[in-house]
Amino acid sequence: MTASSTATEPWRLGAAQLAARVRAGDVSCVEAVESSLRRIDQANPRLNAIVFADRERALRAAREADALRARSPHEMGLLHGVPVTIKLNADVAGEASSNGVPADADRVAAQDSTVVANLRRAGAVIVGRTNVPPFSFRWFTENSLHGRTLNPWNAELTSGGSSGGAAVAVAAGMCALAHGTDIAGSIRYPAYVNGVVGLRPTPGRVAAYNPGNNTRFAGLQLFSAQGPLARCVDDVELALRAMAGDGGDDPTWQPVPLDFPDDAAPVRVACVDAVPGAKLAAPAKAALDQAARALSAAGYEVENATPPSLQEAVEVWLAIVMTEVRIEMMTAVEATQDASIIASVRAMADCAPAPQLQSYAGALARRDALRREWNRFLRRYPLLLMPTSCRPPMHWGEDLQGSEAMRKLLADQSPLIAVAALSLPGMHVPTGVADGAPSGVQLVAGSFREQRLIAAGKIIERDAALPPPWQAWS
Repeated sequence: MTASSTATEPWRLGAAQLAARVRAGDVSCVEAVESSLRRIDQANPRLNAIVFADRERALRAAREADALRARSPHEMGLLHGVPVTIKLNADVAGEASSNGVPADADRVAAQDSTVVANLRRAGAVIVGRTNVPPFSFRWFTENSLHGRTLNPWNAELTSGGSSGGAAVAVAAGMCALAHGTDIAGSIRYPAYVNGVVGLRPTPGRVAAYNPGNNTRFAGLQLFSAQGPLARCVDDVELALRAMAGDGGDDPTWQPVPLDFPDDAAPVRVACVDAVPGAKLAAPAKAALDQAARALSAAGYEVENATPPSLQEAVEVWLAIVMTEVRIEMMTAVEATQDASIIASVRAMADCAPAPQLQSYAGALARRDALRREWNRFLRRYPLLLMPTSCRPPMHWGEDLQGSEAMRKLLADQSPLIAVAALSLPGMHVPTGVADGAPSGVQLVAGSFREQRLIAAGKIIERDAALPPPWQAWS
């Protein structure tokens, strides 16, 4: 390590900071990756966030990145030399995309998914693969193939899901950035319970197609999004620019500009402090109040308002996704003989209507009407300040208590699910710690207005002035 970088181990730096130091020649790519690998050795044995790491491949990529910097510095990408992790449900050439399913443990990808190719093109170096629940389909990250990923704040609390390994890896400093996916909160919820930033972009912003998965039903196409997790909003913004760079073969990708002239303009904000069917926990209400004060001080006009039909959006999501789960995934779920994923998926299926063509087609039609209602609401309130979840982080197994408990859980998670059902972008921003667990808020904007979320998120983050997560619990 060079003398100018010895004061701060590279793993402690954010992605933007580290990329700038690499570009300036203060830190080499090899130093950055070696530091990340040392931190993985230190933190991962307890937390089990990263379940596969090809160290030699990572170091080889770092050496190649250093050679490129010396040879052609003008070709360096946004994330040159920055250590990143990839979730187990995204294809990385030459590695298994198990998605937490034992039957797929040896399903080796022939090529990178487009989002991975975009990250590599930006100069990022993959240092590991992060753990998921089976099929990436729980808010709890554990599976019989790789075990449980622990929440570093409190091992009795969920690490979130399905991008639980990604959020823990970022929170613990094992990587500067993590790739995640979100179909019902799978980026935002792990970000919430681990105290990091998580951005769910608009579906179509970041290519979502995996070469190893040629069957994508409507729910995946409409609701699922690929996005970044990081320790600060600046890093999420940088990662989004890299991830969204090219659509490859993905027919759902849209070449929409990232930046609009009014991204940072203070706008009217709907503060959603009442969620139908759910009781907002005191820490969630306090986080909203804190964020509302920060935005108001920055010139935003914050008003209490309720968006249309949150609960109906959840019902639409259930009718579409759980019909497809019964068609495509349920047999594979049962075949795992994994009691946890089987019980969780069965309970969620019990909360959905019977899988009939009429209910499925009706849900797709109702979603269109709901989106029109939300578009009108978003014209009045271009930014929403919402709970990420209505309750504090869950304890392990709270989704395994049967269908009635699942209905309560779905109501508590409705701010997450509704945003996905409407194909909107959402971002979790930490605001503090309550009762020993992270707290924070969710920002929501209109389609493809991620930069509006980022601008407001920076204000909330600056007001909170939080230390790195590991300082609170290590």
